[in-house]
Amino acid sequence: MTHPPYRLALAALCFLFVTAACISAPVLAQDAVQAQAVTEAQAPAPHQAAPGFWSLLFSKGGVVTWIIALLSAVGLPIAVIKLYEFYRMDIFRPQGFEAALSEMRRGKTDGLAARLDGLAHPAAPLIAFALSQSDGKLSGSKLSGDVLREELTRRAQFLVRHLSRQVWVLELIAASAPLFGLLGTVLGMIVAFQGVGQGTGGADTALLAAGIWEALLTTAFGLGVALPFSILAAVFNNAVDGVRDMVEDALTDILVRADAKTQG
Repeated sequence: MTHPPYRLALAALCFLFVTAACISAPVLAQDAVQAQAVTEAQAPAPHQAAPGFWSLLFSKGGVVTWIIALLSAVGLPIAVIKLYEFYRMDIFRPQGFEAALSEMRRGKTDGLAARLDGLAHPAAPLIAFALSQSDGKLSGSKLSGDVLREELTRRAQFLVRHLSRQVWVLELIAASAPLFGLLGTVLGMIVAFQGVGQGTGGADTALLAAGIWEALLTTAFGLGVALPFSILAAVFNNAVDGVRDMVEDALTDILVRADAKTQG
């Protein structure tokens, strides 16, 4: 059986087309993959977020930054504990203690010692002891004038030392943190100028500026740590000075009244 020539030609063309498609398909796929890879390589890199202040600080600040952070970690719990103690002892709100002292100055001392013993203020027991020793009602346990004065002085000094306990740590941190920050800045600027000096193309202002701002990070961190501790130390010292003034005034008034009563 013979086939018309056009059918043979059509079959031959179909065979050639299928063969060419089977051969070229893997090549085209490989070319597409390569083109996609080239396109991805030439595409601009996605925008990366700039590092935060804290990550930049600890990565560029070096050992000095960790020292300042350690000082902050030491001082923070001390400050929190002192704030809690002063609040619990009513040092920041001594209205009850001041009202009792006002009654004492007006001569209303009946039952005042027991009332002072019930107050949370740390100076209240001392004033109650002074009143109980100077009112003349005690016989066997009453101290003489000079001995009473020395005992009250000793107790008042102990009270002030107790209230001032660990405040020196906050003062030390407030004084040393900026110095550590300045030390880190100086060391960073030494490294920056060393890098510029070793350059072959002269002074690179961009490199120098980058080294300077990185070095200034430690100074900013040191000042940021020192400022709150300096404020807290001033608050605590002012509160202690207020307690000292009230105690000195109250004890002086009690002793003067006791001496006048004895001489009279």
